[in-house]
Amino acid sequence: MTIEKTWFSCCPTTARGEARRESLLDAARALFLEKGYAGTSMDDVVKLTGGSKASVYKYFGNKEGLFAAMFADRCQAFLATLAIPDAVSENLEETLLLFAERVLEASLAAERIAMIRALAAEADRFPQLAEMAYRTGPQHGLGLMADFLKRHHDAGVIDCRQPDIAAIQFLEMVKGHPQWRALLGLPPFPPHLDRADYIREAVRTFLQAYRP
Repeated sequence: MTIEKTWFSCCPTTARGEARRESLLDAARALFLEKGYAGTSMDDVVKLTGGSKASVYKYFGNKEGLFAAMFADRCQAFLATLAIPDAVSENLEETLLLFAERVLEASLAAERIAMIRALAAEADRFPQLAEMAYRTGPQHGLGLMADFLKRHHDAGVIDCRQPDIAAIQFLEMVKGHPQWRALLGLPPFPPHLDRADYIREAVRTFLQAYRP
């Protein structure tokens, strides 16, 4: 994923500057998740990391830029965890089973759940941040998944004429219900649902719908 540079003024060019920037991002993540966007100030971030506010404004421009950079950074980590394949698979079912497990694991991570809750709490008051969050997170991930599915359609492995829609269908089948339960503070799977069976059935249903 490419972070949109317009959200902050510059990037460090030295190892020391990069370390300072990473420290600020770590502090921002902890504070935004704990106190929310509105409840976090630049002074809070500096108090946690030390130094002065000058470097915060230098690297991120303002609080909005800091939040945007922090969220983009976490999206990069999230998408790296998913490791969406970039080639046509010799065994698509096996590839999707492994990928679905990574999607579920990453989507149910405590930090991910906390991040979604924080964004949802602030979305009405800060719609521009909500739009940025969707663009750098879900929209980007769905685009990568759609590209993966299109490659398999072009290769004749599946009949997937609208990969953008299919990407949403697959990811929501895998993570939708368990993530909703996690957001509500419930165990992702109720006692009568087995996680492995849930994943296998999602992949089986998806491939059945898009078989050539």
